[in-house]
Amino acid sequence: MVTKRGQNLIEYALVAAIVTAAVVAMSTYVFRSVQATQQDIQEEFQDFSER
Repeated sequence: MVTKRGQNLIEYALVAAIVTAAVVAMSTYVFRSVQATQQDIQEEFQDFSER
């Protein structure tokens, strides 16, 4: 029984580590997307103010 309980704990820790790694990997792409959107908005405001 003790080994099964330890195995369950390791499995939960492994799943948590995989989910955390996926979130960290995706945060880079989300951050870049947000920056690109902000840049587009800034360029639109600059174009609008030059008219």
